[in-house]
Amino acid sequence: MLNLIALVILTTLLTELAARRNYLPYWVSRKVLHVVAVGACALATLSMARPVLIGIVAGAELVLLGLILSNQLMREESGRRAWGIVWFPLAFLLLLLAVPDPEMVCFAMLVLALCDPAATVAGKLLARRTYALTGDPKSLPGNLAFLLVFLALAAFFPGAWEGISWPALLGIGLVLATGEALGSRGLDNLIVPLFVAFLLTTLGAAPELERTFLLLLALAVPFCYVLVARRSLTPGGALTAALLGLVVALSLGTVWLLPLFVFLGSSSLLGRLFPSQSAAGDAKQKRPRDATQVMANGGVYGGLALLAGWNPPWLGGAADVLPYCLLVAMAIATADTWSSELGQYFRRPTYDLLRRQRVPPGLSGGVSWAGSAAGLAGALFLSGSCGWLHPGITPAGYAGIALAGFLGMLLDSALGSRWQAKYVHPGPTAVSDTPGPSPQLLSGFPWMTNDLVNFLAILLGVCLFAAALLLLGS
Repeated sequence: MLNLIALVILTTLLTELAARRNYLPYWVSRKVLHVVAVGACALATLSMARPVLIGIVAGAELVLLGLILSNQLMREESGRRAWGIVWFPLAFLLLLLAVPDPEMVCFAMLVLALCDPAATVAGKLLARRTYALTGDPKSLPGNLAFLLVFLALAAFFPGAWEGISWPALLGIGLVLATGEALGSRGLDNLIVPLFVAFLLTTLGAAPELERTFLLLLALAVPFCYVLVARRSLTPGGALTAALLGLVVALSLGTVWLLPLFVFLGSSSLLGRLFPSQSAAGDAKQKRPRDATQVMANGGVYGGLALLAGWNPPWLGGAADVLPYCLLVAMAIATADTWSSELGQYFRRPTYDLLRRQRVPPGLSGGVSWAGSAAGLAGALFLSGSCGWLHPGITPAGYAGIALAGFLGMLLDSALGSRWQAKYVHPGPTAVSDTPGPSPQLLSGFPWMTNDLVNFLAILLGVCLFAAALLLLGS
């Protein structure tokens, strides 16, 4: 193990030196370090005690995070911080905590160690055109190289996919290549190994899910096409929604896709029937929803579905409240979206929730009677249409989900009022949530975007709801 640690440290220093002195292109230095560091993690899984390895990886994650934030570690060619070097130890740590099979953890990290660089090299050398789903440029030659290297690794390690058919393995490869294509700012270093472990573990333990998995992949094609063609989602948003739905369906069953469809369908319909007339809101308001917006509204739901399907022993009695939490997560998202869409359309007097000052309709933190009524209606609609998914739900349960959704919407407004960035502009719209060409920050933090506020409101709302249920039940 000491040899592996020394190798990673030495490679880090040498590649950093080579990048800073222009001995090698930045992308070459980063990929050399990627192969060595991630490959060392894979080998360490088989040769080191799990508790000790967890401690080392957790410590390394904190050190790397500090180095990145202090600009002491290499940056990308674009000048951005190289966040990928932070994401892969986090993925490794999560795998060590959640996946007991060391060979599965090893294989997941090997896929990341070899497939991701293969995609980069193929893209740099062979691609004539690139595309961007979430920001970073990707290429079809890179996607194909990723898939081929994954299948080659699977051929060398048949034990990793024992009990899984070749068609399903090919489907897994396509999902992983899609995840890599969606990863920007190094997030593919987190997405890829986690999806490897999730798909191989889930399908390996329940071969009867293969048909569902392949059917979902086939349906994902027209699903994405229709949503992109109707300008409901961007291509990146549609693919992210498809992967989110895949996680939910394989974790809990296809019936739990209903809340996602209710949210997406109702939100898209409202946006078309009642188009926004405000310029004060977020710049994304009038555009197709992108991948970040999909995760901001559905990420908590997907995480809860994954947790409920996994059902680890340490959850204890908290596992009983997860179905309610799932419904509350989407009730908050639906209430907030309905409130925003209809509040901006009707343009009734709008006031900042905390400061009680009049603000333009659509500005984050603002509430109006029309928007609040729409938010309550959205929470009731989600609860009424999807509450039956929880067996044995009572009328009080329906009401509780709707109330939690409405309160979560107000929490979103409070967070937006207190911390979301607001900017001053010249012209008729003096204040808005959008930076613009020459932004002047009025209040909040530049990094606190509307998407982050939505995500935090759903997460905090669900946590508070779960805590209340557990306290009432104890």
